[in-house]
Amino acid sequence: MVEILPKVSINLLSERVLALRQARSYKRLFLDSNQEAKFWFFREQFRFGHREVLLDFLQASQDNLILGFLQHGIAPLKRIGDWPFQRQFQSYKKRIPVFVWSKVAQEAALEEGFDHVHAIGSPWLYMLHKKGLFTDASVKTELLPIPKRDVLIVPGHGSGHYFATSKYPSLPKLVRRIIGDCEASVLLYYTEFNDPLIRTSWERLGFQIFCSGFAWGPDTRTIWTYNSGRPEFLSNTYETILLHQRVICLAPSTLAAYSISLGVPTSIELIPDSLNSLGLVSEGKGVRRFLQYESELGSASEALLGGEFGDLNITQSKITRVEIQLGFKDFKSSYELKKILPLKPGSVPIRNQFE
Repeated sequence: MVEILPKVSINLLSERVLALRQARSYKRLFLDSNQEAKFWFFREQFRFGHREVLLDFLQASQDNLILGFLQHGIAPLKRIGDWPFQRQFQSYKKRIPVFVWSKVAQEAALEEGFDHVHAIGSPWLYMLHKKGLFTDASVKTELLPIPKRDVLIVPGHGSGHYFATSKYPSLPKLVRRIIGDCEASVLLYYTEFNDPLIRTSWERLGFQIFCSGFAWGPDTRTIWTYNSGRPEFLSNTYETILLHQRVICLAPSTLAAYSISLGVPTSIELIPDSLNSLGLVSEGKGVRRFLQYESELGSASEALLGGEFGDLNITQSKITRVEIQLGFKDFKSSYELKKILPLKPGSVPIRNQFE
């Protein structure tokens, strides 16, 4: 059985027409002598609906673009999210603001040479705040429902540059042997959910499949897409976590921090060579980074959740680490955030233009 978010029903023709109308705006924003660097710098805010969450908190129109770089995930080994440092011109580091989740991330960005860095708390916390669950730098876990299912498995995910190899079916089999005969689910990233080989490998072993939706659009005109749950990605992840009594991540993941913040027992189970089940389309630099990442999984897991990362429990050490990484004490009021975030209205198509 597969559960995935219902797709947002929009008029695709109207979307395409409006995208073309927006081309000049995007051209002014991105297409200059520093086209690639500028695009990479601004695009991160569209991942997982983070921009929409922050604008909703500010009660600002969804046509606003945040004029700056927005961290999209936790990278415990210093690099913050998917920072394309190699693509940035020095002038960008000195001129364009950077918005990160925590003081730890702020220090890392400053060390990389970025001058205007602001710690604002993670979009996850702003989403929880809207649900009435995050106030006074704490999550009201006592208000959360009792979970219905046993365990949620969260594999490490690839991207558009990865594909499932013939080795992939061995991964669900190994996971099933580890967890035994229990009511289990797997939360697949959209790139893996779209692969029939990956889906069926889990389904055949009795795993219920979940997907939080589309993470973001891949090019300059559709990064803002409202299709397939991108704006609701965080909320859908939240709902999926709360259905389960425990969470097991197969790689260090921001989701591990999310589930810990909700009081759900969470561990990171490092399965040797599990990432080899995903192959790279291209060779060269990407493969070297992939292999380096695999060699750092243990140290990254420890940096994220501490030395107990393999234990399926909730400890004060894990809670403290997660609160720091998610920026519990860096969360801003609406008034404070309005003063920090520079917004450019009229830059992004809004959903009601298609309805």
